[in-house]
Amino acid sequence: MLVFAVIGTVLILILPLQPIWSVQLSLLEAVAVVTSAWSVGLLARNNPLGWWIGLVGVVTYAIIFYQVKLYADVGIQIFYLITSIQGILIWLQGGEHQTEKPISHLPKSQFIVSAIAFIPSVWGLRSVLIVIQGAAPFWDALTTVGSAIAQLYLMERYVESWYLWIAVDVIYVPLYASRGLYLTSGLYAVFLGMAISGLYHFKALYKQQSQSKI
Repeated sequence: MLVFAVIGTVLILILPLQPIWSVQLSLLEAVAVVTSAWSVGLLARNNPLGWWIGLVGVVTYAIIFYQVKLYADVGIQIFYLITSIQGILIWLQGGEHQTEKPISHLPKSQFIVSAIAFIPSVWGLRSVLIVIQGAAPFWDALTTVGSAIAQLYLMERYVESWYLWIAVDVIYVPLYASRGLYLTSGLYAVFLGMAISGLYHFKALYKQQSQSKI
């Protein structure tokens, strides 16, 4: 997928740069945790404000992940920044006649495309991470690709986005703990609960939408 080629290119370009941030990692992580939790909580409740709040967490986490050498996660934050802005527009104006986009299920054609692209995308990103000596290249690549697909699904308000977020969060909890990011590891445990809640909430809202059309 093109997005992963872009992420790999960006990572190679920024690696030679020296860190320019002097703030303490723990303080930065606290800001990222609060804004990210707030954002996901709102999105799980189908509130578009979550996209706006999430922009703060995205920028903050990009700095954090660069410092701990989770380079694929730096790339995914750049991806989140772009798709969050798109998400705002799609959720609010993606329906008929530029009205709010309703919740829907993932079309089979998009599922097939995602499934075909998944394995080569993980392999390709893993190869880049090995070259640039990133930490946990396979798991970092796996969660990055999974997160990117989940984000694209959520951007379109697909119910299935939450299934992917659940799977990704299960992996992220031990991955971040292994890098000493204990606040973030705990945050992703909370995200796991929010993703489960979001799945049930989206399913309920979709059912309500379907009944209202009858």
